Amino acid sequence: MKKGCFITTIVVATVIIGAALYIFQNHFDSLILNPGKKILAGFVKKDLEKKLEFVVETPEKAELRSLIKKYSENTDAIKKLKEKDVEQLISTIESAISDSIIKISEFEEISQLIKLKSK
Repeated sequence: MKKGCFITTIVVATVIIGAALYIFQNHFDSLILNPGKKILAGFVKKDLEKKLEFVVETPEKAELRSLIKKYSENTDAIKKLKEKDVEQLISTIESAISDSIIKISEFEEISQLIKLKSK
């Protein structure tokens, strides 16, 4: 390989690596992290909707559906989500719907948890 080709290859590789690192460090949240969280929130929402199909129709169920819908559409809340928060929310909802009916106390607990995570 000629000396000029080698130097050109090194310069081009350095520029490409530098650009990739700049984008990764400064725009990772807006390009990768936030869209990924939105996609995961959509999956979680669909999974919860499937599980809610077997729950008896009550006002608490309707309010829980609307609360989950509002929460999943709140982009600021989604940006703040952590994996343990999602797991805690899902486990709380699953324990509430395990007996096929959502009680007022269970709904209030879920509501408080969502409001806490929305801040």
